[in-house]
Amino acid sequence: MKIGTLTFHRARNYGAILQCYALQKALEKLDYESEVLDYDCRAVSAGYDLVLMNSTVDFIKSILRLPMTYIKNKKFKRFSERYINISRPLLKSELVNVAEEYDAVITGSDQVWNYRLSDSDSAYFLDFIPDKNKRLSYGASFGIKNIPKEKEYFYRKNLAGMGKILVREKTGEMLVKKISGCDACSVLDPVFLLSVSDWKKIMPLNKKRGYIFVYMPGEHTLKVAQNLASKKNLQIVHCAYDKSFLNPQRNIGDIRLSLGPDEFLSLINGADYVVTGSFHATAFSLILQKKFFVEIPQNVGSRIIDLLDTFGLQNRVFSADVLLEDTDIPWDEVMQKMYKLREDSLLCLKKSIEESVHD
Repeated sequence: MKIGTLTFHRARNYGAILQCYALQKALEKLDYESEVLDYDCRAVSAGYDLVLMNSTVDFIKSILRLPMTYIKNKKFKRFSERYINISRPLLKSELVNVAEEYDAVITGSDQVWNYRLSDSDSAYFLDFIPDKNKRLSYGASFGIKNIPKEKEYFYRKNLAGMGKILVREKTGEMLVKKISGCDACSVLDPVFLLSVSDWKKIMPLNKKRGYIFVYMPGEHTLKVAQNLASKKNLQIVHCAYDKSFLNPQRNIGDIRLSLGPDEFLSLINGADYVVTGSFHATAFSLILQKKFFVEIPQNVGSRIIDLLDTFGLQNRVFSADVLLEDTDIPWDEVMQKMYKLREDSLLCLKKSIEESVHD
């Protein structure tokens, strides 16, 4: 059986590309042939262009960081070419022509149902697939707690057109039911479907030791990381999207501006601590058993809250500059739960595919 997946694979975002890779590997482990549809939703990919033309300020910023962006884009492209099976490039008008090439198509994971990111692109609800039963989702996320009134019809119509709906968070499960009346089931993000040994196979060598890894800092993240570094006598490795010109005090630590997805993963694996505001940095901290502290970002924080609730680790959240107590994480309990949820999620994935074919 050949399964297509539709996600934000063109985004130069670590979580986006690594979850894309993970879902494909999970499908292959279940003995399916898997191919990512190379659909370019410009609402998503435009922000990662080498030169940004949407405003004078963004244009100047993109020119200043062009060398860094070029190297980073090259690393992402190399990762995709090496590890991910991707279809030929597809325009939105061409999606309907490839529908019959797949036994089923899966939308997700990532925030594919966040209208702010996709500009309400209905392709992520697979409206180009004639057979409703072959429109599947796995780990699809809204990324937001509530749907605005003016967007309810869009979501109600498109959710009703889906087959089996598997979402990433309990919040998403409730939103699907509230808006459309359809049933949804929450599953793990695809990155959890692979084992530590699976992930280590794609990690480059990282000899650096004695550091805190910082990624996607919020208002208090950098201060907390500095306090922790001082207390533990550790360095800071800061994975940043660019350096701040207006607030140079935020340019702390060993700033890495052009990491590839595999390098990002390797730096988390080698860290003593992870301090972040990112869902996927938190997820990989769990998978790789790294002590972490997380600041919940505004507007899109529900996905991190749901993840921490799942593993009973709400005490890793900070909301001020004060460093939390460095308590031990009960890794045996966390890993046992992760293994059980991984098996349940893989079973849901396989069952949804098999049912789509037989219906």
